[in-house]
Amino acid sequence: MASAAPGYPESMLPHEMLQSQVQVERSLLSRVLAWLALSLALTTGGVSLYLTGIIAISVNPWIFLIVALGLIFAVQATARSKNQVLAGGLFALFSVVEGLFIAPIIQLYLGTTPDAVGEALLGTVGIFLVAAAVVYLTSINLASWGRWLLGALLVGILVSVATLFFHLAISQLAISLGLGVIFIGLTLFDFWRVKAQRAGDNNALLLALSLYLDFINLFLILLRIFGRRR
Repeated sequence: MASAAPGYPESMLPHEMLQSQVQVERSLLSRVLAWLALSLALTTGGVSLYLTGIIAISVNPWIFLIVALGLIFAVQATARSKNQVLAGGLFALFSVVEGLFIAPIIQLYLGTTPDAVGEALLGTVGIFLVAAAVVYLTSINLASWGRWLLGALLVGILVSVATLFFHLAISQLAISLGLGVIFIGLTLFDFWRVKAQRAGDNNALLLALSLYLDFINLFLILLRIFGRRR
């Protein structure tokens, strides 16, 4: 007699195991999307605080970037140590700080090419919807994409920095397009991670953090591309 799949009681029928698996997938996806929605709402709040001047902020934006990077590592460390309450609080704080960091960039484009902000936001949302549909409506396996995408991202960052110091003959548009393709790939990969629920890679908060970073970076890349029209 065939045994049940690992992690399921032997008395469960195949269709019951499939139904249970679907329920678990939906549960994780709903928790990831809830964290993602909350973080984006808090980032919007941080941007609004800066743009409306409700709170006078005279801190150099690069300070916010340094703090945000530190908070990313803190969120990862606390989440992996199973301190979800502290990790959630740090993630919320990080989301607000990230909003304060990108606010001056958004303000700049609102003053020069305001349409670019809305187009970048709609484009990012569209990419996320398509990526989620591709992953959840197909049986695509992206397990091998992770290392290649991270390697490509590292190369893209190094090239971007090199062009600033060495004035390489590479257009900023080409760099933006290249990074955009990489982050589209990362978005697909991170949605696949949510669906796959691999052991040790099924923490809803950390998965939401990855998708959040994909969203913010895609938005900034598209903003840069659409803002070049001026």
